[in-house]
Amino acid sequence: MPHEIAPNAKRTTANAAVTTRPTVAGRVIVGSVLAMATYLAIRKIAMGTVLAIESNPDGWWLSPTGLVADHVIQAVAVVFGTMIAGAGQFKGATTGGIVGFVCGGLFLGYELMIGADSQNLSLYLQLPVLAMLGLIGGLIAAKIWTPPPQLMLGIPGSGKLSSLQLNEVAEAQRSRPTVWARVLIGTTLTVMGITMAEEVRLTVQKYSAGIFHTNTRIEAEFITWQIATLAGLAGAMIAGAETGAGPRHGLFTGILSGFSIYGLWTQRGAAFLFPALKFWLDKLGIPTESVTAPASIAGVIGSILLLGLVGGWMGGALFLPLSPAHHRGRRHGLD
Repeated sequence: MPHEIAPNAKRTTANAAVTTRPTVAGRVIVGSVLAMATYLAIRKIAMGTVLAIESNPDGWWLSPTGLVADHVIQAVAVVFGTMIAGAGQFKGATTGGIVGFVCGGLFLGYELMIGADSQNLSLYLQLPVLAMLGLIGGLIAAKIWTPPPQLMLGIPGSGKLSSLQLNEVAEAQRSRPTVWARVLIGTTLTVMGITMAEEVRLTVQKYSAGIFHTNTRIEAEFITWQIATLAGLAGAMIAGAETGAGPRHGLFTGILSGFSIYGLWTQRGAAFLFPALKFWLDKLGIPTESVTAPASIAGVIGSILLLGLVGGWMGGALFLPLSPAHHRGRRHGLD
C-alpha cells in the first residue's frame, strides 16, 4: 500500500520495469554461434581421442564410421544451439528450424571451401536434416522453458459463473476427434516414402547429368535411409497437423504404415526388404533373413511406429488448431 512504502525507497518507473525481449534475428545469431562453437569443441575432443587410439587418424575421419561420427557431432551441436534459441518462445520451433538451416548452410559452405566434392549428394542433405533437427530442438525448448502465459480478456459468455465457463472450456479441449482422413493421407505418404526412397535417390542421380553422385555403397544406403526418414516424418506431421492431438494421429499413422510395409515385405520375400529398412535394421543388429522372426517383425513395425509418433507430435506442436473443436465448421460472413 502507498502508506507502507518507506520515504527513502527507490521509486521505479515504467521504463525501468520494461524487460528487453530478444528479437528472432538475435536468437538466430546467438543459437547459430553457440551451435558452431559447440561443434568445434566436441570435434576437438573427438580429434584428440582419435589421435590417441588410431594409427591413421586422417583415414579414420574419411571412413564411414568417421563420417557418421562427424554427422552425429553436427546434430548434437545444432540441437543444443536451437534449444537455446527457442527457449521461452511460443514459436520456438520456427526459430530452431532457421538456426538448423543456417548451420547446415555453414557446414556445407565450409566443406565445399576446403575442397569437398561438390557433386556428392550427401553434402546437400545436411540442410534438410539439420533443419529438421532444429525444429525438434526448438519444440523441446519451447516445451521445457515455456513462455509467459498470455491472458485472454473479454471471453464470450462472461455473464456466466466462472465455474460454468471453465467447464465449457474443459469440455471443448477434451473434444478432439481423430481425423481419419489425415491418418490415411499420412499413412500413404509414409509408405510411399519408405518403399520408394531408393528409387528417388537413383532418379535424382540419373537425371542430374552427373551433378550428384555417391562415392561408396555405404554412403548411398545412408542417403536412402535419410530420404525415407524425412518422408516418414513428413507423412506423420501432415497427419497430426491442426488436429490438437498430434501424437495420437502420428501413432495411428505409424501403426498402419508399419503393418502395411511389413505386409509388403512378406509378399516380396525375406531377401527383398526395402533398402532403407535393411540399412536401419543392420545398424541395430537385427537379422532380416526371415520375415517371421519376432525380432524382425518388432524391428520393422516398431521403428515405423516410433517414426510416426515423433512426426505426429511435431506436426501437432508446429501446426496448432486455429479454433477450438466446438467452433470448427462454423463460418461467419466471408471468414
